[in-house]
Amino acid sequence: MSSNDAKHELFGQFAIVAKALSHAHRLELLELLAQGERNVETLAVLADLAVGNASQHLQRLRRAGLVVTRKDGQQVLYRLADKSPA
Repeated sequence: MSSNDAKHELFGQFAIVAKALSHAHRLELLELLAQGERNVETLAVLADLAVGNASQHLQRLRRAGLVVTRKDGQQVLYRLADKSPA
């Protein structure tokens, strides 16, 4: 991979993150997740969104690598992604 290809790939990743952050509802969801792990239903209530709408926003944030999920029984819990070294 040439340095030009690597640069374009990096810029592409920046664009994905920028698009994920470009909506007020997604920023609010990130703020709520900064307070702790929550399920989509709780996030929807706190952000005054329909569950389906909150879920779509969360999926966009997940694809951008900003949030991660884990299953707890039937529930899917969302939290901020942590890329810091262990």
